[in-house]
Amino acid sequence: MMNKSKIVLGLLEAVFGPGKKDKNGNDYTFHCPFCKHHKPKLVINVESGMYNCWTCHPATKGKNLAYLLKKVNAHPDHVKEMKSYFSSTNDKQEIETEHSVSLPKEFKPLYDDSDTSIDKKRAIAYLRSRGISEEDIKRYNIGYCAFGRYQNRIIIPSYDNRGVVNYFVARSMDKNAYTKYDAPSCKKTEIVGMENMINWNIPVILCEGAFDAIAIKRNAIPLFGKTIPKAVMTKLVESTVKTVYLALDEDALAQSMDYAKQLLDYGKEVYLLELEGKDPSKIGFENMINLLHKAKPLSFSDLLMKKINLL
Repeated sequence: MMNKSKIVLGLLEAVFGPGKKDKNGNDYTFHCPFCKHHKPKLVINVESGMYNCWTCHPATKGKNLAYLLKKVNAHPDHVKEMKSYFSSTNDKQEIETEHSVSLPKEFKPLYDDSDTSIDKKRAIAYLRSRGISEEDIKRYNIGYCAFGRYQNRIIIPSYDNRGVVNYFVARSMDKNAYTKYDAPSCKKTEIVGMENMINWNIPVILCEGAFDAIAIKRNAIPLFGKTIPKAVMTKLVESTVKTVYLALDEDALAQSMDYAKQLLDYGKEVYLLELEGKDPSKIGFENMINLLHKAKPLSFSDLLMKKINLL
């Protein structure tokens, strides 16, 4: 490795901590200070100066390491020295691209053992009351915000199939909160919720919310509402998925039947789960598994009878 690269690596490690050498000799991975993922997702090339976080990409992507150090409030001497090695680029040439969704800057992951705050303890207690385990917290990178727009809210991120944040849900821990849920503004039609957890070769379960998907555990896609986003329907149609379970609320039954017909038309085997007025998150994992096993596939005649009964 060239002397320049050694110095650049030293500057980076002074700011981000020890880096892990990647397969590419000039690439090193660090823990990202922005998305705070528990795994080192920030990849930096010490020779070219290009960097990319695979979780909050493209919000954290560029080719100007001096600019990156400025963003994390590194010591001015570190920023100045880094700029001397990459003088061909400047802040205006930075290729930072705007991303419609990124985790709140106040986001704190709940798996962080160094956080001993009362806010964290409250968040953990709330999640336990919702049946969320420590394993779930780590698996879904669940966190919270103690300040800012999402103050006193649980943050449940959604990642696409590349591990990039595409959405998140902010749920208030206050049972008397005027607004229980908050979320970023974006085109939800283009989102496949928690796609990084989905295997498109086995049966898929569609549910409404993030807590529902976590409760179901197995290949569940949260719709973040009662409407199947265009991106989800496209994936279902184009994938090799043969079986789709619809686990939507009772008040969305008519809409569920319309979706069931669409999926049947595309040759999918469809199951309509009878939730009896409860959310999957309240029904719980074991009872949901029992419902899945007891469910029977819908036929066009079954669907017609169910629609008649709704009239």
